Amino acid sequence: MKLMVAFSSPKRSAKTVAVAAQHAKGINAELILMRVVPDAEKVGIVAQLIATDRPEERANQQIEQVVTQLKAQGVNASGQVRKGEVAAGIIKAAEELGVSLIFVGTMSFHPKPRFFMAKDPIVHYLVDHCPISLCLVRNDETAEQIEALEAADDQVDQAAD
Repeated sequence: MKLMVAFSSPKRSAKTVAVAAQHAKGINAELILMRVVPDAEKVGIVAQLIATDRPEERANQQIEQVVTQLKAQGVNASGQVRKGEVAAGIIKAAEELGVSLIFVGTMSFHPKPRFFMAKDPIVHYLVDHCPISLCLVRNDETAEQIEALEAADDQVDQAAD
C-alpha cells in the first residue's frame, strides 16, 4: 500500500507528516512525500522573467531532509518534487504512483477555527476533485505563526548561502 503526503514545507507539513508516518509505519505502507512547485511559465510573464531554479532546489533539499528523518524512524519513505499546477499535480502524481490515501494539512484560522476554509484553495480543490481518499490533518497553529516560522527558516537558509 502507498500513502502520500501533500508536502509544502517542513514547518507547514510537520504535523501532517507525523500523522501519515504513524499510519504508514502501523500498516507497513510506503510513504511518499509529494511537493508540486508551481511552474513559472504557466503563472505569468513576470513570474517567468524572475524565475530561478532555487524553489525547486530548496524543495528537493527539504524533501530529502524529511525523508532521511522518516527512514531513521523506521518508515519506508521516499519523496518527489514535480513542477506544475499544485492541486492538479498532486492528484496526477497520486494516480500515477498508485496511492491509496493522500494526507493533506489544513489550517486553523482563529478566532473561528474551521476544518478548512476558502483561504485554502488547494484543500478545496482536492476535496472537490480528487478521486483518491483524503485524510485532512488539522494544523492547530495559525497562519501567522506558521508564516513567522517559515520566515525564520528563510533567514537561516539565506545566511547559509
